[in-house]
Amino acid sequence: MEDSIDIKQLFSVLKNHFFPIAVSAVICGAAGFSAAEFLVPKKYESSAMLYVENNQNKSETLNVNDITAAQKLVNTCQIIFQSNKMLDSVIYELDLPYTKEELSDMISVTSVNSTEVMRITASNEDPRLSADIVNVLVELAQNEFMRVIKSGSIEVVEYGEVPENPSFPRPMIFAAAGVLLGAAAAYVILFVKDIMNVTVTPRDDLTKIYNVPVFAEIMDFEAASGSGYGYGYGGKKTGEKRTSAKRPASKRYLLDDNTPFVIAEAYRAARTNLIFSLAASGGNIIGFTSAEPGEGKSTTCANMAIAFADMGKRVLLIDCDMRKPTVQTAFRLGGQNGLSSVLGGFCTLDDAVNKNVRPSLDVLASGPIPPNPTELLGSGIMAKLLENVSAKYDYVLLDTPPINVVTDSQLMNSIIGGHVFVVRENATSHPDIAEALEKVSLANGRKLGFIKSFCTGGMKSSYGRKKYGRYGKKYGYYQSYGYEYKQENKE
Repeated sequence: MEDSIDIKQLFSVLKNHFFPIAVSAVICGAAGFSAAEFLVPKKYESSAMLYVENNQNKSETLNVNDITAAQKLVNTCQIIFQSNKMLDSVIYELDLPYTKEELSDMISVTSVNSTEVMRITASNEDPRLSADIVNVLVELAQNEFMRVIKSGSIEVVEYGEVPENPSFPRPMIFAAAGVLLGAAAAYVILFVKDIMNVTVTPRDDLTKIYNVPVFAEIMDFEAASGSGYGYGYGGKKTGEKRTSAKRPASKRYLLDDNTPFVIAEAYRAARTNLIFSLAASGGNIIGFTSAEPGEGKSTTCANMAIAFADMGKRVLLIDCDMRKPTVQTAFRLGGQNGLSSVLGGFCTLDDAVNKNVRPSLDVLASGPIPPNPTELLGSGIMAKLLENVSAKYDYVLLDTPPINVVTDSQLMNSIIGGHVFVVRENATSHPDIAEALEKVSLANGRKLGFIKSFCTGGMKSSYGRKKYGRYGKKYGYYQSYGYEYKQENKE
């Protein structure tokens, strides 16, 4: 996968996470408005304007030199009004509880549009006090100006008035800033989360990333059962609630007349795409595997076998996952014999195969868990068995162990037509997929395509799957066998 970030990806974060970004913006905007209205101390500004004149002769004419000199005097006045003597006088006149430094921070003197007009502004939490400070400065201005400059004069243009509304903070400005900061913070967090997320998401184009086709995206059974797609079980319109949750747990996820239409149609699409892929690669034996446990591999393999049998083809489903078999439980099969029994020479193939579990579908369960499953699957007996069933059936589907956990499925690469990789949306990681594909390539195996499982279709999944780290999943997988890899080798 490339590490570069394009413009499309930047906009996709905004598109895919618009709701949480909008919620964050609204919350932060409301927080900013509330803070400005109730928490931040309010300040009031009062301003007075003075006209600085440099004409000593009081003539009716005013030349450019007088204007230029007056503008320079304004700059001088800015220093005078914040001098220690002026500040001490204001503090004395108003009996202020402030130091000169504190009072100086409240006062500002500026030129109005670079003219001879000077604006004095005082800011304080008390609106009346801000007006008093300004007006005292105006009263002291003439004498102090003449004492220091000794030329020109100052005329009062406007006295300071008691302000009615606070100048700071402005609730709407705080709210707007909160909206922008909230949206930006949420965007950055979600963008980083998307960048750091290495699991397969609904937006990932696996075909483009790995150059391996995606046969179908199988929706999560629970999500599909509660969705509003307008189709009932078997593709019929219905106004009744779906009842898949009331079915036995072992059969709840197997295709039948009660399967939601969107899921049944997805498996039919996967079947069609797989047939075309097999026509190009040759062979009728298909291995189903996954990178890690818990990604829907066994369910997908069983349902694909049912989908092929629904075409009227003779299909054999073999559970090759001898460490953690699930096929027998899923189809509720009886008997003790299975694949391990046939490979161990304890019974014949005909004795172990469960005939017509579904119309046109036979199932060979895993059988008793052997101490050496890897050796059995890689043996010549297994190769001979697959050669025989390949001639008897139109399609043979193998439920093989996760390829990143054990190497069982790689031992059959020369026999089977290729591998179908089951990846679980929002769970399977891209590093795990890359590792699985690399292992198949190194063993000269054929990569037929992907089938995505547990897709939510843009809805929140209801299964609430707990995520574990890569090594944690492998550890749990081995623990379910009751022994570890080193113990298996020792035996």
